[in-house]
Amino acid sequence: MTETPKVHTYKVEDIFEDIPDDKENVIMNLPPEVMEEAGIKPGDKIKISIGDQGSLIIEKIKENSGEEKETK
Repeated sequence: MTETPKVHTYKVEDIFEDIPDDKENVIMNLPPEVMEEAGIKPGDKIKISIGDQGSLIIEKIKENSGEEKETK
């Protein structure tokens, strides 16, 4: 049986923060409950995918998974 992921809804301004003097990038602040459920902590590498209707799917990258490479 496949477990259905939990869904959390936040306002954009609660998650994304502008970087002073950098108009092209933002800081993404993950709420503690999201980090806990995803099994991630500060410094972990994560994969962020865009799901249906613009949702963000956040997953911890396992070491030696081949997903460590940065994509642009």
